[in-house]
Parts: sequence; structure tokens; C-alpha cells
Amino acid sequence: MRAPGQGVATGAPTPPEGLAPPISGPARVDELAARLQEAVGPNYQVEKTLGAGGFAVVYLLRDLNLKRKLAVKVLSPDVIQSRTALERFRREAETVAQLSHPHIVPLHFIGQKDDLVYLAMECIEGGSLADRLEKEGKLPVEDVVRVIREVASALEYAHKRGVVHRDIKPHNVLLEAETGRSLVTDFGIARTAEGASLTASGMMVGTPAYLSPEQVTGGHADHRSDIYALGVMAYEMLTGKPPFTGPTPTAVLMKRLAGPPEPIEKSRPDIPIVLMDVINGCLAQSPEERFQSAGDVVRALGGATPVSGGHPTAEITLRMRRARRRWTVYFVAAAVIVMGFAGFVLWKGLGPQRTGPAVPADMAVVPGGTYRIGVTVGQSVARPEHEVRVDSFAVGRTEVTVAAYRRFIVDRGIPAPWRQEPDSLLPITGVNYSEALAYCAWKYPGGRLPTEEEWEVAARGREGFRFPWGNVADPSAANTATQDQGRPVTVGSFPRGATASGIVDLIGNVWEWTSSPMKGYPGGPSLPDSLLQHRVIRGAAFNAPDSLATASYRGHLPATATDRTWYSGTGFRCVVPLKASRPAS
Repeated sequence: MRAPGQGVATGAPTPPEGLAPPISGPARVDELAARLQEAVGPNYQVEKTLGAGGFAVVYLLRDLNLKRKLAVKVLSPDVIQSRTALERFRREAETVAQLSHPHIVPLHFIGQKDDLVYLAMECIEGGSLADRLEKEGKLPVEDVVRVIREVASALEYAHKRGVVHRDIKPHNVLLEAETGRSLVTDFGIARTAEGASLTASGMMVGTPAYLSPEQVTGGHADHRSDIYALGVMAYEMLTGKPPFTGPTPTAVLMKRLAGPPEPIEKSRPDIPIVLMDVINGCLAQSPEERFQSAGDVVRALGGATPVSGGHPTAEITLRMRRARRRWTVYFVAAAVIVMGFAGFVLWKGLGPQRTGPAVPADMAVVPGGTYRIGVTVGQSVARPEHEVRVDSFAVGRTEVTVAAYRRFIVDRGIPAPWRQEPDSLLPITGVNYSEALAYCAWKYPGGRLPTEEEWEVAARGREGFRFPWGNVADPSAANTATQDQGRPVTVGSFPRGATASGIVDLIGNVWEWTSSPMKGYPGGPSLPDSLLQHRVIRGAAFNAPDSLATASYRGHLPATATDRTWYSGTGFRCVVPLKASRPAS
């Protein structure tokens, strides 16, 4: 049970592993308060207790000269004999003193008199994130995004300075009452990259519900353990409970080693796909599969990392660009060969046409027919597998790029969706559904966004040949069995090579808008009517878990939102219908 904070955020400390709680009873707390008053002198007044943990007590201290309130953490003299505890406390002071960030509680001073050691921090009026969760349970999506952004920006700042927190949890995130600003506190078990660990080798440090798998197993834990804990905290804010629970701390620890938690969308079907991707990207079992920096979390949620210097470019974006350049020559060759073949197939199947739109040079043809989409096992909203009929259409071989979208906004005289223009070769992101529709209509006669059926039909024959940063066409893979959710799937009546027409990055680059409202498939689970205002997005972004990067996975976003960060990982490509007329008989 948490000590009452009486409306003031304290970040009460967590006892170190192996230390029995030495502070017990109000008499002992009052004794420490009296000793603190003697130590700080007449210019300060100890007013009340804010919280007590296993090895320290936090008091409200009033600075009589500067008329300000401070939260003072006092290390119990009962544990001063423990060199580890004292060193941990001093290290906290040294660590926090190095950090000056709008989302980190600032340290004002540290003092010692005899065996009484204390440090004074800014007193944050409000409460902790844990207090709010206890009162409200699940939090609104907008608040979750804001808190995660702010905590991630604080962690990025600390990590760049070699500081790992190692105990990120709702108790250690304070919420300023007036502004709602999040501040990270209690670096009591932090470790600098240069300094030695304060624990014995293999000792677990932290709170069981928020430990990363590598911390549970006693492996090497670095800044990515903080990113894992951030994902746990985000999951708890959205669902009202941590992803792993159990009757004992050991049971909780073992659960996270057994597999991933229950999919978050089961408890929060309203979660935007971008936020779900971020949480899954934080909760990956292996550190190598997680977000590699807290700054990438901030950028994935559309915020700017508040550090000095120019606009940061994530390493993953650079790798996307290198991969795209590496395979350009193959894309072009495949496009030339297969577009000719696809044209022959259409001519053979449809006969001579009286009229028919020309296929734009930057598009590939997908023939009409009956196809199977959806899954039998896997994502619930993608069930069941069923047949659909689509007419012939041409689809963009790539997502619309920044350079292409720039020409559109200049021609139309509309604002750009970016604060700082990205690389011109990257796919445009940050545009809402209406803006994407407007671009397609401007660019092509009859141009529009694909339906989700058209998108999946175009993607189905392409899943067998996947590169880390996006799919490429594989002429030998079309019209063969591909893998979808672990089972063979027939790609319908595609002629050999019809989908291998130079279409790139359908899966695994950025999410892509479709024109379809988010509703259940025939015979599948029903969805809330509120989701009809959302549009289906497909394909998964470069920072999404591999489990989402399939032709069948269905995400969704609101068609319009005032906050463009919802669209920070979503782009689009256009289609042009090719339903041709036959000669009169």
C-alpha cells in the first residue's frame, strides 16, 4: 500500500532488494523530522510527512527565505551502516544533479549531519501517476500519449548522458496539478554507464511488475530496460492493469518469460494502431527487437525530442533509405518486364477494348477477379477468410513520396503537414484521410484511395519475399501459396507475375490509408459503431512488430483528427479503376 501523499507528488522511494524496512511507526518518523529540522536550521521549516518507504522518508520542507516548498528525502540512520544503501542514496543525488530537463524533477541540494543524510528536490503539487490510476483506472488515449511522450523524452535525455533509471513505474512519474505535466523522479537505483553497479552481480533491482525479461533472468540490462518498463506503464494506463499479474512477485516475473501479454486491443478496442505499435515495440521480449532509443518512441508518437542540435533522424529511417536505394535497380527491371506481361494478360482476358483508361507510368496493373482475403486464425477483426470480387485497377508502385506531395501542396496552396521537411525520397506521412483522397484526385483522372479489399489483393501475392525494410516484387512468387498467420493462403486467380509488377513497400514501410470504414467482416465479430468513423489502414510501419506486418492485418485511424501525430506513421498510395468496356456485339 502506498503512503498517503495528501495531494502532493513525492516519488516515495522503493526499498532496495535485501533491506528490511527499518522505518516503522509514527514515533520514528517524527524523530527523523526533528533531526531534519535541527540539520537544516532556522531558515527552513519541516511541515509534514509526504511519504515513507523502506529506507527513506519524504518530508515537506518550507524555505522561509525564498517562500518555496521542497520535498526532502531523508535516509534512515538505521540503514546508514549499509554502505550499499548510503552509496545508492549519494548516487541518486549525483545522478539527478546532472539532469536538467522539463520532465525530470530537479534536485536543489544535498546535505548531511552526522548520520543523517538528506536531499531536497522541487515539490511537485499534484499526485503521482499511480494515484491517478488508482482513482480512474483506464485513462483517455490522449492522456496516455502525452504521458508516454513526456516520460520518453526525459529518458532519452538521461540515456544520452549515460543514466539508466531502472525503476520506471507509475509511482515514479509525478503529475503537476496545474499543467498536467509529467515528471520522472526517484533515480535512487539508477546507474550511470561509466559507474559501477550498486548491486551484486545478478541481483534484481526494480519493481517486479515493470522489470524487463533480461532483468528477470539476471542478464545485462541497459537503457532498453527503461523502454520496456515504459511499455508496461503505457499498457497499464490503457487497460487499468499491468500486462503481467499474479498472486506473488515470482509469478509475475515468470509470466513475462512465458510469452507476450494479452493483446491490448482486447481491452481497448479504441486504441489507435500507432499507439498499439509503440507499446508492442516497447514490450518485445528481446532488447534487440524493441525500440532502440526512447527518442524513437517520441518520434513514433509524432513529438520532437527536446534535445539541443538539429532535427534527429532515427537510425531506422536511414536504413530504410539505404535499403530503398539498394533495390531500386531490381524494382525498375521487374516493373518493365512484368508490366508488359500484365498488359498482355489483360488484352488476352478482356479482348480488344473500345475505350479504356491508360495506365499511369508509375502504377502497376492488378487484374479483376475473385480473391480470398481475411484469415481463419489470427487477428479477430480480420476473420473470417472470405471471398471478394474486385474489378481491374492500377495501383501506385510506391507510396506517395514527400517530393510528390510537395508538388501537390504548392499547386493547391495548402499548408505542409511537416514542421521540418523530411527527406524527399521518404513516403509522406502525417496527412489525414481527406488530404490523401484529395491528392489522389489531383494526381490522376479518377484517382482515389484503394479499398481495403483492393489493398489486400495487391499485397497477397507479395508476402513470400520480404526484406527487413519493406517488400519487393518476386516474379517467381506470384500465384503460389504464401504464408499468412502461419498457414497457406491461396492468392486467387492471379496470373503468374501479375502482382510482381514493381510494387514495393506494401508491407512493412508505413501504414497506408484505405477508403474502407472500420467494420466487421461478414460472419466475423461485430465492432463498435464508433469505429465506422475510422478508416482502415494496412501494411504496418517500419517500427511495427513483425506480427503486424502481414497482408491481412487491419488497423484503423480516425479520418480526421486535430492532432496530426496520430498519422505520423501512416502514408498512402493511390489507385485508378481500370474497368474496361467491351466491343458491342
